[in-house]
Amino acid sequence: MKVRKIALSDREAYRQLRATLDIESSMWGASPGERESLSDYAGSQFDQVLCSARSAIFVAEEEGALTGFLSLETSAWKSLSCTTTLMVGVLSSHQGKGVSSQLFECSQRWASNEGIHRIELLVLVNNVSAIRLYKKLGYAQEGIRKESSYLGGKFVDEIFMAKLLQ
Repeated sequence: MKVRKIALSDREAYRQLRATLDIESSMWGASPGERESLSDYAGSQFDQVLCSARSAIFVAEEEGALTGFLSLETSAWKSLSCTTTLMVGVLSSHQGKGVSSQLFECSQRWASNEGIHRIELLVLVNNVSAIRLYKKLGYAQEGIRKESSYLGGKFVDEIFMAKLLQ
């Protein structure tokens, strides 16, 4: 497995990866096919991040296929430019194999080099395995967004987590 910064040529593979992740898990908050009905949301995010020097997407690749991603989106506003928001996803077939840890390691190194001081994320309260991983990687819970997502016919809380970099 190889972890690298995403390339322009990865646009379609990235869109497919995000669509597959939507099918595999409701933890994304998007229903299968919903991203495509929103005018290619993953492709738009891809374009926006590639155009920003302070944002990045890292991908895990195995045998030429994308198996996971981690995106860091940083505001262009000077007052917010030292904080980045993280989103990560790994195909179920590759979970538990260290893919997420490698993506986090690579992205944290990038963030440090970019002068980022804070990495933050949101995670659904019932995504216990992800919360466990984030805590293991040094992320701390900061708060809860009560009933912020509507999944499976019920409201679900999200947890704010963050890590400060030196």
